[in-house]
Parts: sequence; C-alpha cells; structure tokens
Amino acid sequence: MIELGLSKIRPEKRQGDYTDLLVRTIQAQAASMIDTSGTAAVEAAAGALSRAFAAAEVSGPSWAVQAISPEFLGQVGRELVRAGQSMHVIDVTPEGGVSLLPASDWDFEGGEPRPESWTVRATVNGPRSLYTRYLPFSGVVFVAWGNVQGQAFAGRGALSWAHHTAKLQSETERSLGDEASGPLANLIPVPQDGGDNTDDDPLKSLKNDLRTARGKALLLETTAGAWGEGMSAAPRKDWMGSRLGPNPPASMDAIMGRGFVQMLAALGVPPGLFVDRSDGTAQRESMRRYFSLTVEPLAGLLARELSAKLETSISLNFSSRFAADLSGRARAFQSMVGAGMDLAKAAALAGLMVPEG
Repeated sequence: MIELGLSKIRPEKRQGDYTDLLVRTIQAQAASMIDTSGTAAVEAAAGALSRAFAAAEVSGPSWAVQAISPEFLGQVGRELVRAGQSMHVIDVTPEGGVSLLPASDWDFEGGEPRPESWTVRATVNGPRSLYTRYLPFSGVVFVAWGNVQGQAFAGRGALSWAHHTAKLQSETERSLGDEASGPLANLIPVPQDGGDNTDDDPLKSLKNDLRTARGKALLLETTAGAWGEGMSAAPRKDWMGSRLGPNPPASMDAIMGRGFVQMLAALGVPPGLFVDRSDGTAQRESMRRYFSLTVEPLAGLLARELSAKLETSISLNFSSRFAADLSGRARAFQSMVGAGMDLAKAAALAGLMVPEG
C-alpha cells in the first residue's frame, strides 16, 4: 500500500554527535562549492541525460506508465547531473490516478539509519504558492548519485567531487566572458584638432556619416596631407582604422577546451559525443559507452526506486536507441553468428528481433 502522508509528526531523537556531523558536512560542501551551472559542459551533460531518460520505454501497469511521463524522466535526468539527487512526491490526482510532483526543497528527519523509518519534509511549488508536506520515506521517489559515504540521504553532484576542475572551467569561461564584454570599436586616426562636435566642428559631417554608414560607400577627403600638417603627420594608410576588441590569448582557449572535456568525463559523458563529430564510427562507440556506463546504470537506480515506492514492477528500456544503427547491429549479428553463437542469443545481444518460424 502506498503511503501518501502523515497527519502527525513524532519528535526526532538525535544522537549527541549528530549536530557536529551535520556541521562538518555543511562546511565540507561549502569549501568545495563553485557555481558551474552556467558552463556549457554542465548543460551538455544535463541535456544529454535528460533527453535520454525522456526517450526511455517504460514497462509496467498502465496507471504507473501514465505517471512516469517523459517530463518526469527528463527532469530526474537533469537533476541527477546538476545536483546529484532528485525527489518527487507521490500524489493522488482528483481522478484517482497517481502523479509525481517535483519537490524543490526537502530534508529528512529521524534518528535511525534505516530509510524506511525516516520522515521527509518536502516543499512542492505551485504558480503562486508553495506547499510543505510531511511524508514517510515511502511517500516520495528519491534517487541520489554520488552519495557522501555513510549518508544515503544526501546525493552529491559529480562536479562537487571534481570541484577543482569545475572551478578551473568556470573561471576560464568567466574570464573569457569578461574579455568579450570589453570595449568594441574601430579607431580611426584624425588630425590633432579632432573637433568638439559643435556646429563649427570640421569633422562633424564626417563623424555623422561614419555612424550611419552601415556598409554604404562614402566619399571622403584623403588623409595623405594630414589636413595641411604635411606627410610626416599623415597616417601610413589612408583611412585605415585600428580594431579594438576582444583578443584572448590562445592558451585561454586551450584551457577552456581541455576543461570542457574533463568536465564531461567527470559527468559520465564520453567527450566524443560533443567534441569530435567527424568520425561516425567513433560517435556510435561513444554513444554505446554513454548508454552502457551512465544512462542505463542510473536508469536502473530510478527503476528500482519506482518499483519499490509504487509497489509494482517498473522497468526502463533504451533499445530504441539502436534504431539509427541498423547496419552496425547487422554486422555485429553476422560476426557473432559466424563465430558459432546461437542465432537467437546473437540477435538479442545485437538488439535485433528474429521472426518466429
């Protein structure tokens, strides 16, 4: 039976050193805290896992499949990358169905190390208000990745562990952003008396023409005589402007590229998915590795949690990802059959269906 709420909260019994443990945990997290949410690598990894989860084929009772929507799956994938944890409150719709509401904030109460004894205080947001619910642990879907040792109630994002790399990438992108936001202009040499923009300014008409040129042709007086000051005062080239704008060193670009690759690796994404797309074979291998080493293991954790909390068998399948690589699967199937493997087993491993009869 799915428990959806508690009408009364029992007082929590804390051990004497619990507060010290909590303080140390907060201090450790603060020491490694760095804002990486705005970096391209984080969004690339979050978007990849979110889309992969959203494309999963859900198997289970119809009422559960309806609740486990692509929106829910995509949100869980995104939160696992960005925060290392995700929580949804199990709720009942007015029609009597089950829905999963995303929690924006939560904490756990309870003194026992067994999760089934915990109480969860979860906050669910509406458009104009928020609701705080007190639930047993069985009333929420909670998935965590990268837990701190001995703390099953606290997930931690991969970049919180690799915070040195995250800081390097974040600071590099910030520095390049500062460089790009600097002055941007073309400097055009003028005589020593450059004018003062009054009606008597000899360059007033010229300045106005330059501001509104927008690719048009302009007839201008030559600067070869430097307006009567002689050749020695003239620019080396007639009306040649100097560019003023961003000019970051090449080393900065190299650091950003290397940091991007390292952050993807820390987030469980083969860099080949985003960095080098010239080789289709390498791309397919990167995709296979990504699903085998990241997507499917995390989806297994989510499916296990859904099965336990919804009290029914739930599975997430990603076999449709092979649809775009039929020729590769056919070659793998042929190789396995040629090596003497059973036809049905080879077809299953290659992701192919063998017609009956």
